[in-house]
Formats: sequence, C-alpha cells, structure tokens
Amino acid sequence: MRTRQQGIGLPAAIFIITTMAVIAVAINVLVRENAETFEEEVNLARAFYAAESGAGFMMNRVFPPEEYSAYAGSNCAARTYTFDAVGLAQCTAVVTCTTITVSSVDYNTIESTGSCGDVERTIQVRAVK
Repeated sequence: MRTRQQGIGLPAAIFIITTMAVIAVAINVLVRENAETFEEEVNLARAFYAAESGAGFMMNRVFPPEEYSAYAGSNCAARTYTFDAVGLAQCTAVVTCTTITVSSVDYNTIESTGSCGDVERTIQVRAVK
C-alpha cells in the first residue's frame, strides 16, 4: 500500500510567488505615478518661470528703462512670447495688460499665463505709472 505524501512545499511556493508578483506590480505602479508627478512638478515650475518672464518683458515695455528711449510710448497691447532658452524650451507666455486711470493716475494690471506641456500658471502684476 502506497502512502500519500503530505507537505506544504508546493502550496507555499505558489503563495510566495503570487505574493511577490503582487508586490512587484504595486511597486511598478508607485514608481510610474511618482515619475508622472515629478514631471508635472517640473512643468509647473517651468510654466511659472515662463509666466514670470512674460510679465517682466511687459513691465519693460510699459516702464522702459531710461537708456532705451526707443521703447518710450510702448503701449499695453497683449503679446505672446515663445521661449527657446534652456529650461524654458517649448514654453510660451501669453501676456495681457489693462490700464485703469483714477484721478489722473494710470494703474496697470499685467496678467501673464505661462504654459509648458499641458500645465499653465498665471501671475498678475499691478503697477502705477
């Protein structure tokens, strides 16, 4: 008469392999999500700096430096800037400017929206002329 083998070796091996596979898949998902989050954070920072640069360019047009008299009389017209510098490559800034006059004082509001990839950042600058 043959005796039946008893043991836990095969079920334990299957359980361990299955558990390790689940852990590997979970780690893969976490790493992918972390990489996507990091890329979005980098693009958000790039979009912010594009918006800031656009606002700075418009401030230079509205309030030209004294040594650049050719800029004098530049108006507050909307502009779009496309950047090709390292760090801002493929980013754009759409800048609008509105002027409100109160008691003979011009108040300028510059709004700049920077875009990099699929993210945008908007900043506003208010200045008195």
